[in-house]
Amino acid sequence: MKLIYNFTCIIACMAIMACHKDKNMGDKGIVKQLTTADAGSKASVSIGQTISLTLGNPGDGGYQFNTPQYNTSVLTLVSHQENVGVHPGLIGDFGKDIWTFTAKGSGTTTLEVTAHRASTETISMFTNQIVVK
Repeated sequence: MKLIYNFTCIIACMAIMACHKDKNMGDKGIVKQLTTADAGSKASVSIGQTISLTLGNPGDGGYQFNTPQYNTSVLTLVSHQENVGVHPGLIGDFGKDIWTFTAKGSGTTTLEVTAHRASTETISMFTNQIVVK
């Protein structure tokens, strides 16, 4: 009987520990995925969280992405991968571009990505309000 009691206590403790969330970790490291479908909306994240923005590369129309615009006291650009997932042989396939940001400080910023063609044509590819708490 004592063996069953001890075994039950050990299993219960293990279950509680497995469900326990480390309070020091918070939500850091959680990735908020954004795509073209999220344009014009609002995204909320916590300081330390990662934001990944994936957009189709507009190279098939002769456009090139410009540097994303945002408040650098709220977000930090960690990386930019260009032409990810290009399929050779598919005409017009320029793949996708992926930007990775980290929420650096609390506040609100507009994250905007534009693209240009020639010296005068600029189009908006993505705009979103990012709220960092």
